[in-house]
Amino acid sequence: GGFVVAGARETRSNAMFARALALELGALELGAVSMLKPHALGRGGARGAWGGWRCARAWSAMRGARATTVTMTAFPWTSRSRSTTTRMASGRTRGGTRVGAASDAASSVYDAPEIYDVAFGFRDFDKEIDFLETLVREYGALHGGGGLTSALELGAGPAWHSLACARRGIQAVALERNPAMRAYANDKKAAVEASGVKLNSMRVVDGDMRHIELPHMMAPEGGFDCVVMLLGTVAHLLTYDDAISCMTSVRKQLKPGGLFVVELEHPWDLFSGDLSEGVGDAWDRVDEERGVKVLVEWGRDGDEFDIETQVYERTVSFNLIELDGNENTKPKVLKTVEEVVPCKIYTAPEFKALARAASLAHVGTFGDMSTTMALDDEDAHNMVLVFRRDD
Repeated sequence: GGFVVAGARETRSNAMFARALALELGALELGAVSMLKPHALGRGGARGAWGGWRCARAWSAMRGARATTVTMTAFPWTSRSRSTTTRMASGRTRGGTRVGAASDAASSVYDAPEIYDVAFGFRDFDKEIDFLETLVREYGALHGGGGLTSALELGAGPAWHSLACARRGIQAVALERNPAMRAYANDKKAAVEASGVKLNSMRVVDGDMRHIELPHMMAPEGGFDCVVMLLGTVAHLLTYDDAISCMTSVRKQLKPGGLFVVELEHPWDLFSGDLSEGVGDAWDRVDEERGVKVLVEWGRDGDEFDIETQVYERTVSFNLIELDGNENTKPKVLKTVEEVVPCKIYTAPEFKALARAASLAHVGTFGDMSTTMALDDEDAHNMVLVFRRDD
């Protein structure tokens, strides 16, 4: 059976998660639950950044669920031999594989794209492109612009949004620093094309979102209709200088009237008091086609939060478990990955002020990737800020 954190008021403590995971894995001797012991880091533990949306707040499809299933058919569970660059803007990397991990385990959660895709890839990305198209029509091109014809996705990871755009013939560029993620995104693209759907309008490129430099032929003439930084990618901008540099670079990539769409955690989560309590999140995802389950720990009691810099040292771990259909046998741990990922927390007033410093105008705020979801709605799961290049 699965255990899923479902909503800000339903999050289990890490002690409960540790116990549940111990039961899931069968016994402590697997060496796969030692990670759940709280760090001795004082009062610092906090949620911060995108994982701090208490899972279901960030991932609306899981609200109220006890377990969620995903099916992937094209990508084998194999490890690629690539460098360990992460997609964090600062380049800071901590942690690595845990004791007891499989020998081919990645050194970073971003070096395990197949697992990452299952753990986080359950949102309705086609519906989110509908949202972007609505924004461009209603707010873009200095009001009354045409449809969405081009999009740049920053910190793209598996390039979920770029793939969804390309299926519609929208020119899409997925910017990603991590080589394993880029290779995986290209594999996903190739798998779609092998099914007969051409994605000629999509490109996956290496790049730093603080200093966006695209090949001349890759950017649309006049600039992009929309640049997106979603799924908490903003948390990897660890300083105000990083954020201003990123948004200044974004402005250069936008056409006049183009939009910059950013997804952050909801203010309710920032001001709920959990920053001082140090509450972590946990959930699972099942890939029935491959017969595996991914157990995700996103933040851990005792993780350090710097109240001056607002940077949270978030412990992130993946456990890939084989499903054999027999509840009486001990599940086999196929791979475990753990890393401490620095994540910066931004409030709405902060980020709006930083955007103004980069000459981007705030034009809209929503409580989800939907124009009908207000920020103060009780079902709002996150905060989406929309900015525009006004020349």
